Amino acid sequence: MKKKRYFPFGYRMTNGAMEIVPEESALVQNIFHSYLAGASLQQLAKSAEQTGLRYRQNANGWNKNMISRILDDERYWNGNGFPPVISTELAARIAKLKVCRASPKSSIRFFQKTIFCPQCDSRLIRNSRSLPRIFWECKKCNIQIGPIADNELKQAVTEKLLSICQNPQLTEPDQQPTNSLSIQAARLTNEINQLLDQREVDTDRLLPLILECAAEKYMTCRIKESDHLTIKLKTLFQEHSNDEGLDRELFKQTVKQVILLPDGTIQFQLLNGKTV
Repeated sequence: MKKKRYFPFGYRMTNGAMEIVPEESALVQNIFHSYLAGASLQQLAKSAEQTGLRYRQNANGWNKNMISRILDDERYWNGNGFPPVISTELAARIAKLKVCRASPKSSIRFFQKTIFCPQCDSRLIRNSRSLPRIFWECKKCNIQIGPIADNELKQAVTEKLLSICQNPQLTEPDQQPTNSLSIQAARLTNEINQLLDQREVDTDRLLPLILECAAEKYMTCRIKESDHLTIKLKTLFQEHSNDEGLDRELFKQTVKQVILLPDGTIQFQLLNGKTV
């Protein structure tokens, strides 16, 4: 039985000659340009799925492996009997981008999703379209920070973490909590009890007092919880006071956000809410 031969997506054989399938080649071009613009393989597979085109006649749907094969297939630009679909210049830019995506990103992968905007508290997106220059963008407030290389960002995170290890008192809140909230809660509780002791209870006055009292008690609990967390954080940092490098586990146990400032410097928001 003769083995069925598959041609690259976007091509067909007509009268013994290879020719471009317009609809499919348009999708190939879109895949290359979208990847260069920062789209992931999974996003590109989803987009290809929505076109209704099939990668092969016997293929059900699209996946990122199909997209990867298209991006790797030199026949789209090198010829060898196949009319070019994209330019060699675009192919070279894609190849450079794939190398950069595969290597430096791995060094910051474990904290990449913790990098946040200093203005709106939204997560920043890594933009590597202008490699080797890397920028961080906020889609919400439309700001761009950088360029800042991945190794520079990792070094900044390392230095910040080691600095806190050497100075664990930095984890303490700027304002120490007082007992005023608990005193206020006790006063409100007493006032509520007095109203309940009356023969005719003033419900219009009672309900707001109950709500205010509950809010005060909740706030007191939150402060106590923050105190406990601060003690835990200080202990963790003290245990790593002799560290000389970046401890990923310590980072995960202590840091909630890395706030990337417009000048390229960073701040940590710790799990107890303190910004360092």
